[in-house]
Amino acid sequence: MSSAQRQDLVVFGDHSVISDQIFQNGFHHLITITASPFTSPTWLINSLVESQILGRPYSLNSDSSAVQGHSRPVTVGSFVHEPQLFHNALGKLKVSPQKYKVVDLVTDLVAKSLGKPKNRLYNDILQQFPLQAQSVIVLEQPELLLSLLEGSTSDEIHSQLIAPLMKRCSVLILATNIYNDGEDTTRDSLELSRFTLGCIYKSIAIMSLRPLETGRASDVTGTLRITRGGACSPVHVLENEYLYLNQKETTRLFYR
Repeated sequence: MSSAQRQDLVVFGDHSVISDQIFQNGFHHLITITASPFTSPTWLINSLVESQILGRPYSLNSDSSAVQGHSRPVTVGSFVHEPQLFHNALGKLKVSPQKYKVVDLVTDLVAKSLGKPKNRLYNDILQQFPLQAQSVIVLEQPELLLSLLEGSTSDEIHSQLIAPLMKRCSVLILATNIYNDGEDTTRDSLELSRFTLGCIYKSIAIMSLRPLETGRASDVTGTLRITRGGACSPVHVLENEYLYLNQKETTRLFYR
């Protein structure tokens, strides 16, 4: 792998990570990142945020010559990671904290949800994200609300959180974990699967992270597969698969 050529992260046909054309005409789009419990999407989330603020994800391949885009407002919210995780990672990439916003969805979430009607909780979450055209919102693992809020369903989260959140930005990037191995048929597992399928059907692009099928390797961490989603994209999605290697402060991509 050390002799393999590093590759730029390219998602769309105009050789961009997130194409400028997606932000035109006032439409709202969804891009989904799927991961397994054994693959962390944090590095990919940070790279996508970096690409929108700095024009390209320098932390992936700093010697690349990818097309630079416009700096856009970005808001990040996670149901599993505290804001400081993103501040630390983006700080190492020399991204100014004035260029992005991190919403704290973790601190006291359980306490805040006790005794509160679900529609009010959804509304409280939504109000933390700015309503801003030409902006990007990143949301990590909202499916955890299925376990937190008794009686919640996939349809409910999509209708009361995901759809309204998409209307607050031009591009919503949603990261979700895939838990179901196909054998678990409990209600919770089925709802998690339905949630992920709903995201895929609504997305213009899917970015899937998987561990190596052969186990661990010293020079490869896992695979990143890019495919088209169920929604029409204004720009052609370049379906591709990369090998990636997570290092201390950078990630390297290689064609498989």
